[in-house]
Amino acid sequence: MSVSLVLRRGATLLIPCLIYLFFLGEENHKLPLYFSLTGMAVTAWMLNVFPAIGVAALLTFAYMLAGLAGPEVVFKPWTTVLPWLSFAAIILGIAMEKTNLAKRVALWCIRLSGGSFNGLAFGFILGGLLLATFLSSILARMVILCTIAVGIIDALKIDGKSRMSSALIFMAFIAGSGPQFLVIHSSESNLWAFDVLFKGTDIHMDFWTYALQCTPFSVLYTISSMLLIYLVKGKEVLSGEDLKLFLKRSYEELGPMKADEYKLSVMCVLLIAGFVFQPWTGIDPVYFLCVLAMFCYMPGIDILDPKEISGLGIMFLIFVTGCMSIGFVGGAVGANAWIIGHLVPLLSGWSENVSVLMSYVVGVIINFALTPLAGLGAITPSIGELGKAMNLNPLPIFYAFNYGLDQYVFPYETVYFLYIFVTERITLRHVVPALLVRMVLCGLLLAFVAISWWKCIGLI
Repeated sequence: MSVSLVLRRGATLLIPCLIYLFFLGEENHKLPLYFSLTGMAVTAWMLNVFPAIGVAALLTFAYMLAGLAGPEVVFKPWTTVLPWLSFAAIILGIAMEKTNLAKRVALWCIRLSGGSFNGLAFGFILGGLLLATFLSSILARMVILCTIAVGIIDALKIDGKSRMSSALIFMAFIAGSGPQFLVIHSSESNLWAFDVLFKGTDIHMDFWTYALQCTPFSVLYTISSMLLIYLVKGKEVLSGEDLKLFLKRSYEELGPMKADEYKLSVMCVLLIAGFVFQPWTGIDPVYFLCVLAMFCYMPGIDILDPKEISGLGIMFLIFVTGCMSIGFVGGAVGANAWIIGHLVPLLSGWSENVSVLMSYVVGVIINFALTPLAGLGAITPSIGELGKAMNLNPLPIFYAFNYGLDQYVFPYETVYFLYIFVTERITLRHVVPALLVRMVLCGLLLAFVAISWWKCIGLI
């Protein structure tokens, strides 16, 4: 057993003990146990001492065995939209990969932009924005765009340890993850988070309201983030002619659109229409999306083989619901109320603008301790209550918090950031300066652009 593993396992046991002692003086006797168990899970995720899915499963059972909550609370995440939206996103992602529809869209956008490095960046932005309108899975978008970036690196014989290689993979990362707030269904967790935020109220978020509040800033955020590839690239240059040749050859290899691509295109149009027309139809677009996803296996449509449905990689849904249970159990034991009790004094006395920026800072800090999904599950219920306590609209606080969760530095923080390192064509030290700049840049954009926009439309 290596010294590193011993230290990591030791830390996974020591940190929860320290957390337990910190909360030992609280009147609520459930808080020390809740925060220490949650802290143990988070530490295990951070230090990778046990598989992430296993940690999530153990955490849910530990909550029940410790008497913190019953199964009706711990397993309540399975009754929400997120697991089923994620399930549908997996199916659509597989369909996109099998038919090459998403790859065709992305390559078309990249070819349209020309064969220069600048044009490539614009093409990846365009491709990422288009994919975000009909493909909810950020990881699926990342896989598709990284495949194209890796193909460019290999075809042009770019050194996988070079700055140019890192810049191209980082380009795919920004294009895949940057537009996750573009429309209401651009990420799996978005719709569920609104349900949690508005729990106990008659407020609902629809496609058009969200588009007015968030789409313009999301586009600006994606473009601004993409500009940081020049910081990663340094002084290295890309061969324009070779790039044009590769893109042309890759697109031609796809051949003409096939019947399955046309079928899936129609389904994507219906998917978007479900969200667009929801205010008038009254039909929940999430479950409509799930039905459309299952249609991929239907006789007569036959985009996917029904025999393959048992092989779907859905074990990660245990991780998703395990992260969500942190928030549900936290609400049941009073942890959310404890957080509110400490956040209100921190944020009160400030102007609404500063409160929004402070929520961004909180999101950035929490993202280092929790995964974005766990942070969203743990804090979102508190944001709704915080808005009531401070007599503020919780939406700007919620949006800023989400952007805080989207700031990454270390691969462990989220699976789609970790994925880009699986390509073995990106070096962490090349991208960390750009990610730190993005962290500051996002805060400035929120302060000078987003808040002004939200004031213009009456959100603040």
